[in-house]
Amino acid sequence: MSDNNYKFHGIWPVLNTPYKEDLTIDLDHYRNMIEWYIKKGVDGIYANCQSSEMFLLNDEERMTLVSEAVKVVAGRVPVAATGNFGDTVEEHIKQAKKVESAGPDVIMLTVPPFCANDDDLQAYYIEMAKHIESPLGLYECPVPRSYHLGIELIEQLAKSGRFFIYKETSCDLEKIKEILKVTSNTSLSLLQANIPFMLEAIKAGAPGSMNIAANWLPDLVVKVAKGNPDNVEIQELNKVLCSMEMVQRSINAIGIKYLLSKRGVTIRPLTRHNHTLSSEARYSLDQMASLWFKEDGNLKILNGKEGVKEHLLNK
Repeated sequence: MSDNNYKFHGIWPVLNTPYKEDLTIDLDHYRNMIEWYIKKGVDGIYANCQSSEMFLLNDEERMTLVSEAVKVVAGRVPVAATGNFGDTVEEHIKQAKKVESAGPDVIMLTVPPFCANDDDLQAYYIEMAKHIESPLGLYECPVPRSYHLGIELIEQLAKSGRFFIYKETSCDLEKIKEILKVTSNTSLSLLQANIPFMLEAIKAGAPGSMNIAANWLPDLVVKVAKGNPDNVEIQELNKVLCSMEMVQRSINAIGIKYLLSKRGVTIRPLTRHNHTLSSEARYSLDQMASLWFKEDGNLKILNGKEGVKEHLLNK
């Protein structure tokens, strides 16, 4: 997979972790959730990421999420998984090799807190690439700190031919366009995370997106991302997607699990974070779910015969 003409592409949900009432991982629900994503037409899945609560899981649990995702997917779509955990480069290499043994298609590397600047990061990523045979990805995870790679560093890593996915989180359209320029003839796919700028990024050449909205709206995100961006219906659907995504921000992440359950996915609104879903928030989500979803969990806006505007006015 070192061919620079190869590009990972499309829409990738960043998987939540289903829990049982005792907050142990519910693997049956996890497997069913992955099958649901594949049926909705996603192009890949990102297992063991921030949305998975990876920093609240132990090493065995993280490995379970990765290995189960690989087994369930069974090659139908590529699987990405975070690989660098620990306090030193040596620990990161050891953990990444362990994750590699589970068989994901891409090992994602977060920005380690012990790297102070882009020079440190370049040395770090190149060192990791020397020890990990699998394709590597870059993940600007906002935890434990928010750090955005510089354009020159991105260009150097892209030209190395060892990095294949960049989950970029600047939410800056002009920077996104700059990144697309320096990665256009390389193997590095910009799968940026921002929904409001997703359609504009795709128009500028982005091959896809890894985002939280795809966790509960994979079909809508796929429809917008793969449609003609100049088509009026796609533009109207994008407006709906942006509005739904803004609602999501107020209830992430426990509320997303509740909305997923409204879509027919068997998942409880439970988290290891110190969060609960209040009765007020639950009631509000119920009202919005009745507006957005059919009883079977399908999106009303994607199943009506009338146009998007007419659907919104009549429903």
